[in-house]
Amino acid sequence: MSASTSAPLLPPLKHAWKGCICQGTASEILRADVQQHLRFLQKELGYRAIRFHATFHEDMGVVERAADGSLVFNWALVDKVYDFLVEVGFDPIVELNPMPACMASGDKTFFFFKMNVTPPKVMAEWEQLVAATASHFIERHGLDRVRRWKFEVWNEPNLNNQFWSGTQEEYFELYAASARALKGVHPDLQVGGPASAGGEMVHAFAAWCSERGVPMDFFSYHYYPMAEYGQYPWREGSPFSPGQCFAEEFRKTRATLTENGFGHIPHIITEWNILHCGTNGKAKWVGSSDVVRLFGCAAVLHHNLHAEPHVDVLGYWTASDVMHEARVTHRRYDDRNQHYGILNIAGEPKPAYHAFAFLKRLTGPRYDIQLPAKPALADLIVTDETVSTRALLWNFHMPEMKAQTWTGRLALPLPPALASAKQVRLATALVTAGAGSAYETWIALGRPASLTRVDEEALRTAAWPRQASRYVEVIDGHATLEFTLARDEVLFVETLPVESGVVMGTSAEIAALNHALEYPGAS
Repeated sequence: MSASTSAPLLPPLKHAWKGCICQGTASEILRADVQQHLRFLQKELGYRAIRFHATFHEDMGVVERAADGSLVFNWALVDKVYDFLVEVGFDPIVELNPMPACMASGDKTFFFFKMNVTPPKVMAEWEQLVAATASHFIERHGLDRVRRWKFEVWNEPNLNNQFWSGTQEEYFELYAASARALKGVHPDLQVGGPASAGGEMVHAFAAWCSERGVPMDFFSYHYYPMAEYGQYPWREGSPFSPGQCFAEEFRKTRATLTENGFGHIPHIITEWNILHCGTNGKAKWVGSSDVVRLFGCAAVLHHNLHAEPHVDVLGYWTASDVMHEARVTHRRYDDRNQHYGILNIAGEPKPAYHAFAFLKRLTGPRYDIQLPAKPALADLIVTDETVSTRALLWNFHMPEMKAQTWTGRLALPLPPALASAKQVRLATALVTAGAGSAYETWIALGRPASLTRVDEEALRTAAWPRQASRYVEVIDGHATLEFTLARDEVLFVETLPVESGVVMGTSAEIAALNHALEYPGAS
């Protein structure tokens, strides 16, 4: 199989994924290990925003009542969180929740951090809290910075008697009060919602705000690939091709909002990741291997590529496995952990991390390369980076699919600086079981509960892709890449110049070079 040599250019990737990374709760960001993980991700990937729950939770101590019944605000812990985020380069998406106990109309709580989910007893006090929060952020960080932030009202209010005990109308009133408070501080502050699960409530929310003239600076909602079987167990009655439900739901939502005059408003996905349901529609929220095994890298690439045209931001849930949503243990892959992070509890990359690291390097216009034969969900991106060509190939499989190997020859178009050369060097990074995906190595070690130093070193090494390099001849302005990808493997390729006078080595010499380059490290 070879690619066509005629390769027109398409626009560059939008990189919606860079718009947001998520973490569990505000108080988790007070932890030194979480801060270390976030610093690493900003250095290596450079996200624009971060989103997390519970800025107003009791453990942050934001508000209490004075003896006379008035509200008193305390920003000490909030400042520790937000000062750190600003320092490392994030523009926070400020999720306005939960309801402080001293302001709540009830004592109903939900979720592991006992989020108070009741409406405010007095709506004017909620407005006072939101306005005070925004005013404090501007005083501390400046209007020019805070106008870049987004204020998202609540979390998944459509899950009645879970994250919200009120009615839909009461949520809309809470949103309107939040918008009044924020715009009252400054009209440039960005407010949006409804932060709903599964994209529900978005259309009703848009219509309600439009009819009443309530500001909507962005839509936010959540969606996960588990809907593939969660909505259609055994895929019975599904209108979607295998692997396309996730992206198609975004397309449908955007299309409907556009038809009703809301297409210009940004679509911010403030939660998604690669968790899939079983074919029977049952979700495994804790201890799922989807987000730790090799599958994760190809899954991120597949879903990101297909969803990106229909959204403006894809906020991945989450940055770090150090989350309190389930038990945080000393075991990197304990089946009681959530495992949502792209870094494990030790700060080591998981397969999903490498997907984002590879995508970051694809900045130029894309070649429109058509491959005549491949496994159903395998795909590739090839970009013109002016001084090099970069390619990313993945052999994604839905969990229930029968494994297919992808073998082929790809003619990589070269930029003018390389097209006239006699040879180029192909530098590659392969994500496979045990190289860029340490979970399989942990299994091979016997699933140890406690790691020896040898085990730790093995897992650190296995967390990074397998690097290799080889020389190839340039023929008609192209370099030929021969590849074989097993199920869910991912290959990143870059063409590099060969210094003047360098002669292509013998087979033995090139094999020695490849062996020397098989070291742990980012490509």
